[in-house]
Amino acid sequence: METQTRRQGNSIMLTVPSKFHIGEGVTVKPKLTPDGIFYEFVHEDDDFFNFDKDILKDIVKDKVPAEQIPDEFAKRKQALSGAWKKLIKEAKDSSVMTTREAFEKEVGL
Repeated sequence: METQTRRQGNSIMLTVPSKFHIGEGVTVKPKLTPDGIFYEFVHEDDDFFNFDKDILKDIVKDKVPAEQIPDEFAKRKQALSGAWKKLIKEAKDSSVMTTREAFEKEVGL
């Protein structure tokens, strides 16, 4: 099955065939891959990449003084963001795709 893109305003639209049974208002995240565009469903309850609680637990474990917690939290969250950007760049450079399950197994989750 093939479909064509079409212009709508300043955007290029792609029609999803009705036989896929995807309703209106479904949120997807497009990812450009070497083989084309991959659309991934976005699940609102998926907090796999939210490490706020882990950061706060580490701050408590490290006995950071209460008045320093906001600044320390921001510092650690920024460091984590930088680490994610580095991982994303390395992943894009290697262009090897993996599943969530394989990634979790690889990092020991």
